[in-house]
Amino acid sequence: MKAKKAVKFIKDYSYLGDSFGSYSFEEAFKDIILRQVDNYEEPKGFFEDLQHGGCMSGMISEFVYTSVIKDFYVEHLDDLEEFKTEFEESIGDTLPNRHKLPHPTFIVWLCFEEYCYRIYSELYEN
Repeated sequence: MKAKKAVKFIKDYSYLGDSFGSYSFEEAFKDIILRQVDNYEEPKGFFEDLQHGGCMSGMISEFVYTSVIKDFYVEHLDDLEEFKTEFEESIGDTLPNRHKLPHPTFIVWLCFEEYCYRIYSELYEN
């Protein structure tokens, strides 16, 4: 997909769709994604790098520091936890915190990575 089309898709993307509203964190996630893809020739490269290293790699500078992550988590607590629960229900299993991260870090990273994966899937796998 051409870079301009991909950027427009990301800007317009809403996981729940317009008829259902959206999660409170979606605009913040999209802003982060758009800043990141700006560093790539093609947006696909960002999504593939994230799938390879995840937030744990430090590539998402907005989610490196525990205090910043905690503030983000507190601001979007209900929606982040709801997103995680919905994801667990969709796969029929619970998601373990296998790296024993602080809970806010685990949830924010999980939600960001899954949100990005859903955008990637719609852009490049359909």
